Amino acid sequence: MPFLLIGLVLGGLGLYALSRRGGENSALGLNDYVGSPDAAGDLADAVGWPYSYGAGDPSTPWSDGPAGVDCSGFVQMCLVRLGLLDSSATDRSAASLADDSYPVEIGDQVPGDMAYYPGHIVLVIGYPDDDGHSAVMSAGGHASTKRDSPPWPVAGEEVKVHTSALYRDDFVTYMRLKSLVDVA
Repeated sequence: MPFLLIGLVLGGLGLYALSRRGGENSALGLNDYVGSPDAAGDLADAVGWPYSYGAGDPSTPWSDGPAGVDCSGFVQMCLVRLGLLDSSATDRSAASLADDSYPVEIGDQVPGDMAYYPGHIVLVIGYPDDDGHSAVMSAGGHASTKRDSPPWPVAGEEVKVHTSALYRDDFVTYMRLKSLVDVA
């Protein structure tokens, strides 16, 4: 079984030991979240949650995730679960999250950052690979924007793990919430 080691050192927290089983959309075994042992397991348990447009926000209880999440709702729920966003934060769309973030150069992203695509956002869960890109988790996240506007939610879309942010052909940038950078 191949292993991908990731780390998150934001606010003194650590996320370690991510093992991948099977293909890029298979469930991960996230282990040993220092500071909140349940958070890493929760991220792994989210794989397979159904996509539901408009579902999920920072105040959504993690236990409601299996009812469905959209991309921005999922990312915000993860950031809350990881202790990087307060649950009282304003609910934001993918574009609004991008507006409230600083771009991060390819290769400088860390777990807990986000990857942005036109109208879509995902959570970075790995350190940069040899090509400078990281593994990500997404809710929905069609293969590209070349699709005609499908009705929402899209049947079969769900929370998945991708070995690289380049799983879509319209990757724009990695980014980090300004609130994580602008700490006095």
